Amino acid sequence: MRQNQLSDLVKKVQLKSITTSGNYWFYACMVILSAVYIFFPSNNPLQDSWSYAGSVKYGVDLFYAHHLLYTPLNRAIYTAIHPVFSTIDALRLMQFINALFALGCLFLLRSILIKLTKNTANAHLWTFFTGCSFGIMRFSAEAEVYVIPIFLSLLSSAFLLRYLKDGRGRNALLSGGFATLACLFHQIHLFWGIGLFFGFLFSKKPGSALLYLIPTPLVLLAYSLVLVYDQQVAFSAEHLMQFLAQYYYTPNAEAHIGVNNIIISLITFVRTFFQIHGIIPEIFKWLPQACFSAFIVATLLIIAGIGFIKSIKIRWNRQSGIFERTHLLIFVLQFGFAFFSQGNSEFMVMLPFLIAIFIDMFILFQPKILLPAAFAMLIWNFTFAIYPNHYFDYQNNKALISVINKNPDKIFILKERGIVANLYFYYYGTDESNRVLGDENLEQINALKKQKHVFYTDLLTRKTPYNRVDFTTKQQLNNLIFVKHIAKIHSAMGGFYIDEVKCADK
Repeated sequence: MRQNQLSDLVKKVQLKSITTSGNYWFYACMVILSAVYIFFPSNNPLQDSWSYAGSVKYGVDLFYAHHLLYTPLNRAIYTAIHPVFSTIDALRLMQFINALFALGCLFLLRSILIKLTKNTANAHLWTFFTGCSFGIMRFSAEAEVYVIPIFLSLLSSAFLLRYLKDGRGRNALLSGGFATLACLFHQIHLFWGIGLFFGFLFSKKPGSALLYLIPTPLVLLAYSLVLVYDQQVAFSAEHLMQFLAQYYYTPNAEAHIGVNNIIISLITFVRTFFQIHGIIPEIFKWLPQACFSAFIVATLLIIAGIGFIKSIKIRWNRQSGIFERTHLLIFVLQFGFAFFSQGNSEFMVMLPFLIAIFIDMFILFQPKILLPAAFAMLIWNFTFAIYPNHYFDYQNNKALISVINKNPDKIFILKERGIVANLYFYYYGTDESNRVLGDENLEQINALKKQKHVFYTDLLTRKTPYNRVDFTTKQQLNNLIFVKHIAKIHSAMGGFYIDEVKCADK
């Protein structure tokens, strides 16, 4: 009897030792990801990053319809910290907050996978793999909105999993609460919320779906309060719906079905894992060691690919339950909307998290191949996105806004009009969008031409890497006649001139 007890004790100690040693590599990898997320914020922020950071810095335009609570949360944190650290930069603070939430997303995913599969080693592999995907790495270094709602949706999923295991109504209520909050941080998480609703609906107690829905009216309440007290608009059902769907009535909301949807959606899906962008050829010029990185990545992918081919089995896992099927549904809804939106990469950031949850339903392979694949993503994304975005100034737009500031009576026609206008507001605190124009302002430019305004532009000499916008739109401002150079802007992309031009009659 004592011998058996001793044997069981030895086995437990050995198992604990194996598990602990397995944890060490995971936490070491998480330290690496933490360093990447926190210490390499982008110095080439996206257009919306500058817009949100400007709102946080100056406390204006805080409530954006499609992500109602994101900017107010950051403004509250900024306001609380600013009296203590008066030199704090609003953009950097938002990037730091996103980095912390990105790490929170990974540890939430780890917790979900451990509870779902009872396999800590596989949970660690999938968590690290997801953390190395370009989508989450990219937005952890930005001031964009997409990370925090993923964290909230994962919390909602975690409470669904708890409910499926213990049947407590409190978990259904909490799941609905976090799903509602996720939608208030970004409307795109409506699809995650819909998927979870079906998860509760098809559980052993369909009535739990009603508990899940109880917090839902908070969305309408929050929008109504902002509509009346911030937007100063009389409340009505029509006004409320217009405010709710405000983003989808703007030119930014593309909704066309065609060949471009297929091409861009496929590219964007791959880009969710690996950086794909027109800037990559330039990075090879700036960083000779990028060739070595590319060789290592290719080697790791070959190793992972061979392992995948050898071990893959397509099957239907009859043991998969409501939780996995629910997240497969969320994936389909999310990817479908991204496809409808011409492959919008921002709407695919959450896909690696969802894949990690449901993939075991119909594909079986050796999870250890995820490790070389994860390191391949980490090396590639760091080399061709995170590092250059942090250390290089691609366009030197700060010098450009200085020229704009010194010429307050001139009209500027710019290639990256949105970024420059938002950057100008962030640094100078004034909205110059009425004289910082772009291709989308053709009618306004034609009207100003009749008034004999002087036009300055960067369109004749500015080089920008090929991107999604170039693929989906055609430049219309091709009738500019050079007059003289006004200023030279030096940048990593080779620099460009600000030119005085005339608009020729077509």
